[in-house]
Amino acid sequence: MAAADGELVAQLKKAGSVVLDGNGNGTLYFDPDNANQRWEVTGVVVSTNQGLAIPYPVATLYVGPETSPANNQGATASGNQDTFGGGCIDVGNADQLAVVWTGGVPGSTAFAQVSGTKYTRRA
Repeated sequence: MAAADGELVAQLKKAGSVVLDGNGNGTLYFDPDNANQRWEVTGVVVSTNQGLAIPYPVATLYVGPETSPANNQGATASGNQDTFGGGCIDVGNADQLAVVWTGGVPGSTAFAQVSGTKYTRRA
């Protein structure tokens, strides 16, 4: 999507981390800063600090109000060191972007960095 009249355009770059639970699972949530903002996400980089230890987690990306199959944007077989890309993912002002790791090494830390463009309507 292109910027609409009255929108401020800026680079989107957000990052976070989560410690994987006893089952090797964890979730990070990212959402627009306010009700006047929307995002066009062009990349999500995922990794963990588990090194070469197995099992490698799967990282799945969701956009919407919940992590349901209808909101699935794709997965990577190695949530340990991989990049989502190849398209633009729209995140509306009422949406959240969730990165969900499953099946990793319990107690390891998972990281995600989201990049793209953010559009903010002038109030």
